[in-house]
Amino acid sequence: MIVKNGYVWNGTIFEKKNLYIENGRFVPYSDTGPVVDATGLFVMPGWVDSHAHIIGTGMKVLTHDLTKENLFDIFKKVRESSENFIIARGWESLPEQQILDKANELKIPVLLVRKCGHVAWINNYLKEKIGKRKDENNLLFEKEIEKVWNFLGDEFFSKAFEKGQEEFLRHGVTQVHSDDFHGVGFEMLKKLLKNSKIRIFEKLYTYEPWNYEFGEFGISKIGGIKLFADGSLGGRTAWMVYPYKDTGGFGINTLPDNFDEVVKFSEQRHIQLNIHVIGDRALAEVLGRLEKNKVRLRHRLIHLQFVLKNDFPKLRNFYLSIQPHFYFEDIPLLDNVSFELAYPFLQMHKSGYMIAFSTDSPVSPADPKYVLEHAFKMGFTREDAVYYYTEAGSKIAGYQCGKIDIGYCADFALYDNDPFEENPVAVFVNGEEVMRR
Repeated sequence: MIVKNGYVWNGTIFEKKNLYIENGRFVPYSDTGPVVDATGLFVMPGWVDSHAHIIGTGMKVLTHDLTKENLFDIFKKVRESSENFIIARGWESLPEQQILDKANELKIPVLLVRKCGHVAWINNYLKEKIGKRKDENNLLFEKEIEKVWNFLGDEFFSKAFEKGQEEFLRHGVTQVHSDDFHGVGFEMLKKLLKNSKIRIFEKLYTYEPWNYEFGEFGISKIGGIKLFADGSLGGRTAWMVYPYKDTGGFGINTLPDNFDEVVKFSEQRHIQLNIHVIGDRALAEVLGRLEKNKVRLRHRLIHLQFVLKNDFPKLRNFYLSIQPHFYFEDIPLLDNVSFELAYPFLQMHKSGYMIAFSTDSPVSPADPKYVLEHAFKMGFTREDAVYYYTEAGSKIAGYQCGKIDIGYCADFALYDNDPFEENPVAVFVNGEEVMRR
């Protein structure tokens, strides 16, 4: 393949040049294959989202969005349609009790997921279906939510996966480090990965990784293990050293009882651990446990919104997947917490740590421009921000992608206007066109 006369991002500026591709990678020269006329177009490496949820992103497209719809309207739509399951996401404060009472009157499952995805409300019908007693709370936290996903079925997850891919590709994202093993069957997950248009690094959420298959599936791979050390700041389940000022609680420790066993397995099999840590107490606990297990691999820590000063130097030994936009989204919540370091992402950059950007979609929009906008506000330069959203993300997953250079994967996008303001007109993964508008 030849991509002719494009303005190609070289890491600093756009320069006019031709690109040559063979066997899915950029090569010095080729005179075979199709010719893509990129005259007047900007050519960017495909964006790399180092932590998101493809199925979750698709589910948000397929289900109701509480940031745009109210529940009364949703109930009306359901009565007029054939929907037999209501899923809505996006609340930060639960709807009024009279609305929840209406949901409890319905004889179909109703699931209302908080924006963060770590807390959910279910109606009485669904509460009975998953075996909760009538006198138990209708709220579900963390692992409890997994019980609900099993009701949806693989056909629904397959549709959600396809919609999620479309959403990322629409924004020029060619690689996603995804966390999808929630409710979907493992055989279906492998099938989805094998046929994926996007290059996916799957972080398998399991406390028993020895029961599953790791390796490559098409252009994607199951290459990591996903674990949670705590919950979310908005849900007051992030595990903190100091108590929340409004509740007096410290959050939740969600590390599995067999954490050390999972660590040893990952070390023996050379499989990357990907650990969700938001609170400073959660991070301190994880760092201590990993040190105790004398880990030698470079594992990945995700989020890192609060850090104790003594723990900050220890982060040098890990890959760090961060979300600059979370600071700006979370400003209203910061009055309720005490901390030593909060969202120290620019400090990580200045310290030379191995960081990569991500959206955590569907918690936040899947659009890289949204992340970059907030990274610029935080003080990152354009050059550094692009690097952390492309090549850096690929490196921490073991890929040679995210850069338009000889030997790198031919994952790129074409833009007819400023790539930092517009979506692409075409996207290529592994040298194949996968999206055009």
